[in-house]
Amino acid sequence: MSEQSDFNDEVLKDKLKTLLNEDNEIKKWNEGLLIKSLILLPIIIFIVGLFIVNRPEKLTDIIFVLLYPVALILIGLIILFFMRSKLK
Repeated sequence: MSEQSDFNDEVLKDKLKTLLNEDNEIKKWNEGLLIKSLILLPIIIFIVGLFIVNRPEKLTDIIFVLLYPVALILIGLIILFFMRSKLK
C-alpha cells in the first residue's frame, strides 16, 4: 500500500519514467522470434517447395503433405518432453 501512495505522489515525468523502465509483457513479444522462425521456416520451405516441384493432384495427397510436417513437429515435441523429464 505504501508503494502505491508513493507512486501517486510522484511527478508525471517520474511516473512515465518508472512505467517505461519496468519490464512489461508488451516488450517481450519478440524475445523468442529467432527460435520461432527456426521452427516455422523449414516447414514453410518444405510445403512451398513440395507444391512447386511436385504438385499434389488429389485431396489425399494434399492432406498427407500437410500432415507430414505436423507429424515431424509432434515427434520433436515428444522427444523434447521425454528429454526434459529425464533431466528432472
